[in-house]
Order: sequence, then C-alpha cells, then structure tokens
Amino acid sequence: MGDYNGKVLILTGPGGSGKTTMADLLVKRRGFIKVDGDQLDSEFFPEGRHWLPENFKKLKQAHDKIFAEVKKAFKKGENKVVLDYLIFGHYLEFLKKFKKEFGNSLEIKVLFPTKEEMIKRDKERECWTTGIERIGAVRAEFEAIGEAVGKDNFIDTTGQTPGDTFEKYFKC
Repeated sequence: MGDYNGKVLILTGPGGSGKTTMADLLVKRRGFIKVDGDQLDSEFFPEGRHWLPENFKKLKQAHDKIFAEVKKAFKKGENKVVLDYLIFGHYLEFLKKFKKEFGNSLEIKVLFPTKEEMIKRDKERECWTTGIERIGAVRAEFEAIGEAVGKDNFIDTTGQTPGDTFEKYFKC
C-alpha cells in the first residue's frame, strides 16, 4: 500500500471480517483518525435492519452523516482517516460520493474472509452477531460490487491473525 498521509481509507466488509480490529491497529500503529460508521449509523438504526427497503431514506441520512464526519476528520488532506463501516446497502452510491470528494486520496479495502471463516468468527464474537443467513446475504452484496471496487482491493483474511493482516497489507 502507498503512503497514507492525507488519505481516507474505507475499511469495509461483512461482519466478522476484521474491520474494527484493523482500524484500531491503524490508529495505534499508523496514527490514523478512526471514524466508526457503525456507531454513527446506530442513531438511525438502534435495532439494526439497515438493509430493508423501507429504511432506504434513513440509510441515506446515516450515510450523509458518516460522510460529513469523515470529511471533517480529513481536514482538506491534513489527516489520514480510516472509516470502519459495513455500509449496509447502496454500496456503490456511497463509495462514489467518497470518490468524488476525495479523489486520489481515497483507498477502499474490503476485508473478505471465506464464508466459513466469517461464520466461525461470528460465533466467537463477544458483541453482536450477524448470523449465518445475513452473512451469506452480505457476502453476496460485496461479491456483486467486486468489479466496481476492484478485485485487488479485496483482502482475504482467512486464517490470518489481525497482526498478520496488518503486516501484510497495511504496514508499509
């Protein structure tokens, strides 16, 4: 990966893929400012269910709030920012908005272990869990945007510790 000064890095992927762990390592080891998209959108979705069609308007409002927080943290290129967020639908619209604003300062990385690995991690989580059915659905949504995001931006974290993934993909 390249130099991160003045960068916005979107770390996304299905639940249990390692987004939060990797974002926390980037804060600790590389001095990133973390924007927790999942926390920000909980104002709009305290019970979850982001992906339901009837929640499109609220999801767009959540996305707008997250975008504003990242823009504020970026401070016109003065900072390096990592956005930790599953996105929960309307992925390409969300990512296009970021690309338009941040241009070459934007990187997108999709943490994407195998389905079996995600199910295993989901069962081991101490916080909320995704569930097998939703893991499959979200995985399919990410596979559908693979070409648009670029297959080289998908990172298979299967069988890796967070330290392994950091050293391999984010240390520079």
